[in-house]
Amino acid sequence: MPEIRERYKDVKKILVKGTNWVGDTIISFPAVYSLRRLFPKAHITVLTKSHLTGLWKANTDLDEVIPYDMPTGAGRIFGELKVARRIRKRGIDLAIVLPRSFSSAWMVFGGGIPHRIGYKGEGRDWLLTERIDRTGDLLSQHRMYYYLHLIERIGRCSSPPVPSLSLNGNQENWSNAFLSQHGLKGTVLIGFNPGATYGEAKCWPSERFIELGRRLRKEYGAFILIFGSSRPQEKALNVMIAQGIGEGCLNLSGETSLLQLAALLRHCQVLVTNDTGTMHVAAAVGTRVMAIFGPTDPRTTSPLGEGNVVIRKKVSCSPCLKRVCSEDHRCMDLIEVEEVYHTVCAHIPGGTVSVKG
Repeated sequence: MPEIRERYKDVKKILVKGTNWVGDTIISFPAVYSLRRLFPKAHITVLTKSHLTGLWKANTDLDEVIPYDMPTGAGRIFGELKVARRIRKRGIDLAIVLPRSFSSAWMVFGGGIPHRIGYKGEGRDWLLTERIDRTGDLLSQHRMYYYLHLIERIGRCSSPPVPSLSLNGNQENWSNAFLSQHGLKGTVLIGFNPGATYGEAKCWPSERFIELGRRLRKEYGAFILIFGSSRPQEKALNVMIAQGIGEGCLNLSGETSLLQLAALLRHCQVLVTNDTGTMHVAAAVGTRVMAIFGPTDPRTTSPLGEGNVVIRKKVSCSPCLKRVCSEDHRCMDLIEVEEVYHTVCAHIPGGTVSVKG
């Protein structure tokens, strides 16, 4: 394509160093889409943490996924060298380094890749051949544009679509069998994601999730699926919420793979969630998202796509981006059950929604 710089015209093999988080992985899909349009014949590989492999394999713009796990402590340097050796054997021409960590740049540098594009900072500038500034304007935009900006160093792709996940027949068959096993086919399904990996300040109060679940059960006969990670604190939170809602609720914390999570979310009419990775997975499969924001900034991490709603109160200290609130958590406490309930109801036409298949 004419917009590709001369120095990249002979690129045949490309490596994308993926991010380490579920939400950022989904948000970076448009960047990979643009990369594919700029290099339609190139072999594009993503290097990713093993737990994110399923999401990347559902991205149709990739040719290959290289998963890895990294030891902690003193063993980390040997793990990074092992990954670098794997990369070096592939004769890759160009690397796009999505994370801003020193480690991610070090591995692609050690992999002998001649062209390495990434953001400045973290003492890694010398490891990159193209170093890009993180301007205030860039950081105030949605994270999707942050990742796209790296690709624009090479060329522009007009109007990349919002992220989407391509689920195959195996995932769909699994989710249909799961719903049949639990007698949920044809039921109005509402997803809840009450936890948040980044910190408790992002969490809407648990008692409000309980009250919301009870009201949706009573008024619509909805069945509540609670999603979350396998982290002990989050699992305990979701157990308490499931017990509070009572009958008509199933806690699936840590019980599904990421693609199984995506397949079940696709059957939900709505997902009520804090600012989490699950929020982005739901949006990517076309499920309506009611996202409750407090300390984080919806300008940069809101769910992408049509029909999603951000519920937020403007208070002087938000967004603070803190993991734990040092004040009165009013950014979350001011969001009442009544408001969230009516927002959800607006997306359940008549309460007689058939399950998406």
